[in-house]
Amino acid sequence: MTPLVLVHGFGTSRHVWRRVLEGLEAQAVDLPGFGDAADAGKAGQTVEDMAQALAGALREAGGGPYRVAAHSMGGKVALRLAARHPELISELVLIAPSPPTPEPMDPPARATLRAAHGDRAALGTQYHDITRQPVPEQDFAHLISDGLRASHDAWVAWPDVGSREDISGQLGGLDLPITVLYSEDDPAISPGTIRAEVLARWPQARAVAIRGSGHLIPLEDPQAVLELLQATEERP
Repeated sequence: MTPLVLVHGFGTSRHVWRRVLEGLEAQAVDLPGFGDAADAGKAGQTVEDMAQALAGALREAGGGPYRVAAHSMGGKVALRLAARHPELISELVLIAPSPPTPEPMDPPARATLRAAHGDRAALGTQYHDITRQPVPEQDFAHLISDGLRASHDAWVAWPDVGSREDISGQLGGLDLPITVLYSEDDPAISPGTIRAEVLARWPQARAVAIRGSGHLIPLEDPQAVLELLQATEERP
């Protein structure tokens, strides 16, 4: 069985996968600046920085190549990782991924996101705004906790640097199975962005659209994620 690694999105940590991990065996990791890797965050960190850190973690763990499921910011990191280190990755499952091109956020939205770091009330508003399904109280509290302990440098680097990067020119030759799970009701990364900036670049990718969930699909609809990961594992 090919080992599965789960990569979180912006501001969260490996705990965003908690509900999914109740139904399958996988390793969830923290990207630099977040979760238990908060101290590894640095000013101006790029997608490449995060991809290289993830590559190092996978090499240290051994036993690859890996299937990688990645959410939001983690999706952009996983794409760069797969292009840079194809020997480490056998398959990608991208969940509401940030596109390889600059993420469409207007300046006020970037400023609001930047200012939410370390602000309990602002974090609560942010997560309410990007979800469409109730998130269990324990999980919502963990989202807030993750936002409070994240590295300030890594936090502001995403709206200021990483989300603005265009890495599409660095992904040529990406040749592996790709599945993209997204919500038609995602208020953070629109389905139009997914179709135009992700699916259109990889016509061979399998698209799985759901409804009713917002951006935090691993917490809002963990069953959809679990079923997809089980199905891709069983696919020949």
